[in-house]
Amino acid sequence: MKTARFFWTYFKQFKLSFVIIFVTILLSTLMQVFTPVLMGRAVAQLTQLVQAAADGQTGDSSQFFATAMTVLLVVVLLTLSTVTYSLLFNRIISRSTNQMRKGLFGKLGRLTVSFFDRHQDGEILSRFTSDLDNIQNAFNMSLITVVTQTVLYVGIVVMMFVQHAKLALVVLATSPIAFVFLFFIIRLSRKYSDLQQKEVGKLNAYMDENISGQKAIIVQGLQDQVVEGFLEQNAKVRKATFKGRIFSGMLFPVMNGLSLVNTAIVIFAGSTIALADEQLTTAAALGLVVTFVQYSQQYYQPLMQVASSWAEMQLAFTGAHRIQEMFDEPEEVRPQQAPAFTELREQVEIDRVCFSYEADKPILKDVTITAPKGQMTAVVGPTGSGKTTIMNLINRFYDVDSGSIRFDGTDIREFDLDSLRQNVGIVLQESVLFSGSIRDNIAFGAGDVPQELAETAAKATHIHEFIMSLPEGYDTYVDDENNVFSTGQKQLISIARTLLTDPQVLILDEATSNVDTVTESKIQSAMEAIVAGRTSFVIAHRLKTILNADQIIVLKDGEVIERGNHRELLKLNGFYAELYHNQFVFE
Repeated sequence: MKTARFFWTYFKQFKLSFVIIFVTILLSTLMQVFTPVLMGRAVAQLTQLVQAAADGQTGDSSQFFATAMTVLLVVVLLTLSTVTYSLLFNRIISRSTNQMRKGLFGKLGRLTVSFFDRHQDGEILSRFTSDLDNIQNAFNMSLITVVTQTVLYVGIVVMMFVQHAKLALVVLATSPIAFVFLFFIIRLSRKYSDLQQKEVGKLNAYMDENISGQKAIIVQGLQDQVVEGFLEQNAKVRKATFKGRIFSGMLFPVMNGLSLVNTAIVIFAGSTIALADEQLTTAAALGLVVTFVQYSQQYYQPLMQVASSWAEMQLAFTGAHRIQEMFDEPEEVRPQQAPAFTELREQVEIDRVCFSYEADKPILKDVTITAPKGQMTAVVGPTGSGKTTIMNLINRFYDVDSGSIRFDGTDIREFDLDSLRQNVGIVLQESVLFSGSIRDNIAFGAGDVPQELAETAAKATHIHEFIMSLPEGYDTYVDDENNVFSTGQKQLISIARTLLTDPQVLILDEATSNVDTVTESKIQSAMEAIVAGRTSFVIAHRLKTILNADQIIVLKDGEVIERGNHRELLKLNGFYAELYHNQFVFE
């Protein structure tokens, strides 16, 4: 039912087209089921002409030629109706899958950060590739077959009983065997289709992960192990695909065998029944047998077509189910008609906040921090102490379990989410470049800004001179994988990007952790420029980058254990002092 609702969401706008498709399918089916009757009639009329000629008489051939012209007309109508519903169906499928793709990508923009933390990139990407491709391919090639052949099957059964009930029962004699076989084949085919798509998603995720981390793999010399892991995962895909194809591949030989057996039964039993019918002439009996021989051959064709297409349809249903799972994912909570956050006037308050990513595994425990406007608050502590989690909460990537985060006394959950994030700038530990010019990357998130403003931000972050040394300057094309920037220079671009958005609250998440000391000095200078006069949170491993912070919050195991400025914390001679002395001993 969930899958049906998913498809109806996209198909309901094409109601008129579906009405036309249904009418043309009925017309096509009528032409197909009426053709054997015409052929039987033509055989009977031709037999009468032959008998008359054998008796030295001249038969009336007008009826035979009229029947032949009727067959020609039926063929023309059949062709026109088939072309009509095929074109309309292809139009519906192409437009619907296009809407699915747009809707799916739009959904990604509304999902919570926790969704992306819980799912690998390759697994998400497989929804856009294999799942949507399976839906489009199956519907283009298989859905129309399933619909038309189902209607044709019903039409054949009805027409057979209209022509001769006893002979119709003879044709249906082997049907129970066929339906039992189809039931088990379709059931097993669906099982392995679901498994196949699940394993394909895992394989895509594995490949994406290892392609992204190829440098680390080469450095560690783990190429052989990675290939072994790929072969193991690929073997699971192969096994699931093989089993699914085995069961679907059994359809044609078995159904063809049943069709041949059925035809033989109709020829022998049907001839006996038809010839024993005293109401039928010899010619009429022969024509009736010919008609039902054609029906017996046609009878299993819809079953075979539906069954073989059903395997492809199962992939489409599985894909729809997987896509619907994404649509069912909870979206970010956005308060209705919420006030916009435009300016921080007094302070940011983190009040008795508790948070955990997983139940019974608390990350933050009753954390309280007050950050006055215009001051720098540094957060330090060992790995896993909850530093980055605070950043995730301030920007509402996640919401607190208890307690609150307030801007000027207003809980951030009450603000319009877009306006909140526009005014909370973040410089992440891992900087990202998007495909486009350097100017586009600096202006990313700030809209269409003049060249002068982009250059001002670049000068403030000490990257302007390097950009100008490039042949195309700010028009140089870059992306995240192929670019002219080092890791530190990418970080300077990221800082310039954040500076250009002019945020009210600024968060720097270990911005200098992946660079050398020379680049660190440049980044430190850029950080000083960007935090000047702003309310900022700086998360740092290298303590020398936050010595001038107005206050330093020391976290350990999710709890605030010390707070104060650098000098005050050194005088305490506690955990911070130990971190500081140990770090400078090694440096």
